Formats: sequence, C-alpha cells, structure tokens
Amino acid sequence: MTCLLVTAAMLCGCTTHAARDPAAAPAATSPEQSTPSNLEGTDWRFVDVAGTPVPAGVTATLHLRHGRASGKAGCNGYGASWEMSTDGRIRFGATMSTKMACLAPAGAMQVEHGVFEALRDATAVRRDGTSLVLLDAAGKPLAKLVAGDAP
Repeated sequence: MTCLLVTAAMLCGCTTHAARDPAAAPAATSPEQSTPSNLEGTDWRFVDVAGTPVPAGVTATLHLRHGRASGKAGCNGYGASWEMSTDGRIRFGATMSTKMACLAPAGAMQVEHGVFEALRDATAVRRDGTSLVLLDAAGKPLAKLVAGDAP
C-alpha cells in the first residue's frame, strides 16, 4: 500500500516535454564515432547549456542506459527514452519530470529549461574523449557535457 501511494505521488508531480522529429538532421561528425555503446553507462554532467556555463552549485546530469535517459535537470529529476541510429543521429523521446520550483541555487530553473530544450532539439552528438556535445539539426551546439560525477 505504501509503495502504491509513493508511486501515485511521484506520477502526480510529473510533466512531459514534447520531442521534435530529427528526420532532416545531418549526421554528427567527430573524432570519435558516437555509438550507443560508448555513450551508455557514463554519468554525463552538463557544463554548458545554450552557450551559457552551468552556474556553480547547480547540478544537471544525463545518464543513458538501455534506451532510457535520466538525470537531474538543474532542479527536477527527469526521464525519457532515447535512441541512436547507425548514421549517428540521436533522438530523445518526450521527457517526464517532477515539477518542483527551485529558488536556490541561483540559475537552477534557467539551466533546467535549457536542458529540456537541448534534449528536445538534439539530433546529433559529437564526442571528443570525455566530452559530449548535443547538436541541433543545423549542427549548432545545444549543450556540452563532460563524463564524471557532479562536483
């Protein structure tokens, strides 16, 4: 019964964010070919979102595993499906997240908005060693992530 109540409470605090169709997106080019196997299992940390560094004290993460993306978007936890085609295109499904408003740390809600936009608009990735860049259909960087835990 307790498990059922906890699950119901979690679902009531969730929202979805629509995904965009990457059909016309160019394939990513990078020094290291990105594949699901070399992206999965790594804890990725957002360090830049929409050209703005993630402020100190704000944690935004991405974890990819078995077709599921999850993490913290600055304030709220989130989850989505994800897939990568053989030509390097990436697609995140609609994200579901909790809906807490965070007044602190400063910038958390702005980072969260940028993370959800980056996941929605990403159509390709570029991987350079321990960094990962999400790209839009025009090849413009949406967010930069680095491998490793939050500071």
